[in-house]
Amino acid sequence: MKNGELVGFDIDLIKQIGKNLGYEIEMKSQPFDALIPSLKAGKLDAIISGITVTEARKRLVDFTDEYFKSTQVYLRKKGNIAVNSKKSLSGKKVGVQLGTIQEFEANKIKNANIITNDATVNVILDLKNGKTDAVILEDIVVMEFMKKNPDIEIFYEEKLPYGMAIAFDKGKHSELIKKINEELKKLQENGQYSELMRKYGLEMKKN
Repeated sequence: MKNGELVGFDIDLIKQIGKNLGYEIEMKSQPFDALIPSLKAGKLDAIISGITVTEARKRLVDFTDEYFKSTQVYLRKKGNIAVNSKKSLSGKKVGVQLGTIQEFEANKIKNANIITNDATVNVILDLKNGKTDAVILEDIVVMEFMKKNPDIEIFYEEKLPYGMAIAFDKGKHSELIKKINEELKKLQENGQYSELMRKYGLEMKKN
């Protein structure tokens, strides 16, 4: 959030796609676990919020082509060397955003105490305030927070077998999805996608 406006890679990407296709984009912020229910209820037309493609989600929604391969990062307060690896999180409090792939992955950590929150900003605040020892977030989501919070640092990263895509309600927007897929391909071919990746420090993380 900047000057009351949502900011980030996903936001810039969908605005560029909307501009190129002649759509006016209105962004709405919601807790992650409420996104698919809101989409199904017609309160949202699409979801672009670091949402990863899984078989379970594909039964509920239709996805565009993937636009980013997922890497999750593990964050700690600077200097907290007690957490220095994934294994070191056993017995520690680990913060994640409710309903995300990170919550699913965190539950695989043996003896970790998983603390969920409904918004990324709250996950970060819990870490800064000492309510958690570490947090796990998508790298694409966390980059803007890293710039504004120099007291937190990445201590571990891992690639996931998931990619991110834009979600639409099941069976309702096949033509629009086709147009967006074509636009994603154009953005990758004309260099605008790479330019956007560089803006958010993600160029080296592509694929």
